[in-house]
Amino acid sequence: MSQIDSYDPYEEMKNFYRLDDPTEDEQFRFVEAMKYLIDTAFFEDDIIAFSYNLAMYYRDIRNFHLEGKYLELGEKHGSEYSKEQMGFLWYYGLDREQDYGKAYKCFSECGTRRGQYMIADMYHYGQYVKLSLGHCRSILEDLFEQVESERHDERFVLSTLFPEISLRLVDLNCEQEEDEVFDLDCLFDARRILTIRQSRRPFWGNLRTMRGILETTAAMVGNDYDYIDLYDLMTLEPGQAAVMFDFNGSPCQIDVSTDEDGVVYMFDGKYYRGADGFLEKARIGGKRITSAFDLISDIEVVR
Repeated sequence: MSQIDSYDPYEEMKNFYRLDDPTEDEQFRFVEAMKYLIDTAFFEDDIIAFSYNLAMYYRDIRNFHLEGKYLELGEKHGSEYSKEQMGFLWYYGLDREQDYGKAYKCFSECGTRRGQYMIADMYHYGQYVKLSLGHCRSILEDLFEQVESERHDERFVLSTLFPEISLRLVDLNCEQEEDEVFDLDCLFDARRILTIRQSRRPFWGNLRTMRGILETTAAMVGNDYDYIDLYDLMTLEPGQAAVMFDFNGSPCQIDVSTDEDGVVYMFDGKYYRGADGFLEKARIGGKRITSAFDLISDIEVVR
């Protein structure tokens, strides 16, 4: 049997999703496998699934041009999730001119929860639609009830949009000076869920949401709370510091300094620009540092 006869693109796809930190060769093989599956797909649902998978790969590496190409393919075949993600490209102006009208059209037509909370954002800030905090609140409260009702599902932690929805609702409560007793609990739940999600499915967008959670928490209670992990680097006051922690029983140290371009983190002989860059790229024990959180303990900041 030739190498071509034994080629299994499905196995290449499954292998890729098992990897914590794929090499360039492993990424190349995944991309080629997805292109092959798209080109040879007979059923429309398969074209939708494979093109969406490839689009999300390009999203994760910030190649928004190719993300858009495969989202448009999925959208052409009726994918609501491809339409949803196209809305994000238009909303943020990624590889295209920012267009709130086109973003609103995508979000309103896709019918997904992400689409709905993005429409809530547009009512919150008066983007394309007339500013209406009441309409924004109505959407978010309905979404919050939906995700809260799904806590019993074993897939909840990895699939829920609780962090994105609860952060928006808590921010709105703070803005309107609504004293909701559950707000702080919501933020800590959202933080816990995002930590688990990022350890299983790394994505730079999770870090953006985590930063919002930390900043809102700090605005409500300051930085004086019992729980601390490496995500608190996002709100660490700039300046000289050392972050000490144990990894699997061994002591480790992150050196934090500031130069004219911002905050620099030095860990294991490598330098990282900004907390987001460190949390995205740093490795420990052969894994992404965000994938090794279960083995990290006794974190302390030393000035």
